[in-house]
Amino acid sequence: MQEALTNAMRHAAGAPTRVTVDAGGATLAVHVTNDAGRSAEPSRPGGGSGLAGLAERVRRAGGTFRASATPGGGFEVRAEIPCAQPRD
Repeated sequence: MQEALTNAMRHAAGAPTRVTVDAGGATLAVHVTNDAGRSAEPSRPGGGSGLAGLAERVRRAGGTFRASATPGGGFEVRAEIPCAQPRD
């Protein structure tokens, strides 16, 4: 979630951003989406591992990852990660 929020701030400054977290069941689902940015500021390179690193970490945990542009010019990141079931 942190990487997605950082990217939204960096590439779509001032745009509304929504975060949804669903921890129900056997999966943790995180969805971060932002509208098109209003800032004319060009993209700045970051120091993090970026979306490729995030995708790799999610897949290593056995999850699924998707990052893509939205029809309105925004961007979304979706990750689903399996969670261990509590023992009785």
